[in-house]
Amino acid sequence: MRNLELVRKLGDGSAVEAFLGREGDHHYLVQVSRPEMGRAAELMGRFLDTSKTAVDSPPHPDLLTPQRVTMTKDGRFMLRSDAITGWTAADVLLRGPVPEPVVIDWGIALCEALSVLHDRGQTHGCLAPRHVHLHGSPGFPSVRLADTTFLHFRAGSSLTPTQRVTVVEPEYLSPERASGKRGTPASDVWGFGVLMVELLTGRAPFRGATPVESRMKAKHAKPPRVPERWARWSEVIMGTLDPLPVNRFGSALELRQALLSLA
Repeated sequence: MRNLELVRKLGDGSAVEAFLGREGDHHYLVQVSRPEMGRAAELMGRFLDTSKTAVDSPPHPDLLTPQRVTMTKDGRFMLRSDAITGWTAADVLLRGPVPEPVVIDWGIALCEALSVLHDRGQTHGCLAPRHVHLHGSPGFPSVRLADTTFLHFRAGSSLTPTQRVTVVEPEYLSPERASGKRGTPASDVWGFGVLMVELLTGRAPFRGATPVESRMKAKHAKPPRVPERWARWSEVIMGTLDPLPVNRFGSALELRQALLSLA
């Protein structure tokens, strides 16, 4: 990776910084450990164990995970995915809502990716469009969900930078997470519902004028009212955006089945 160029920052966690990288004609999701990590031996050991598990896990076509781990000249660890286009669903939304058949196809693939993570005992935690990477034909792209394991790796408050990019925008938090609870597969189901509505309409349903307002909207969310034009999406929307986790779809595979019925 001698000629790897870090094009732009994609995210910031207490353990790693995430970038869009470019080498020649190819782009990659690149995550670099923070310099502070090298001063905490036990923490670095946990981080390397997590890295090895991720790299050694069988690859999945719908999940974008690290494929290589190397060390930089300054002693930091760099995790790199396989090649990506560099474009995400957030770039598509700049042009407006996504066509309904495309949303269904993308949703089915994202359910597959979530199911893999949940089977590993992990949650995604931030189903924002910027984590939905496009690949394949430019005219008919498919999607891959970026694995956020390392962005959410807990390095402790002592290693958290004072200035940081938001890991999870508040409009993608489930009510229970907005209240301070840990993420669960049920909170990913909620995040999936937020993402589907944003792709269909062009706007996240709980986005406020400020981050504080967005968090309050998410925290006190009420059962959604499904507009007439999206009536056939009623099962999916009601089964993902119910404020009570127990009333949501029980798994990503159940949610996938509901999307297949739409297709």
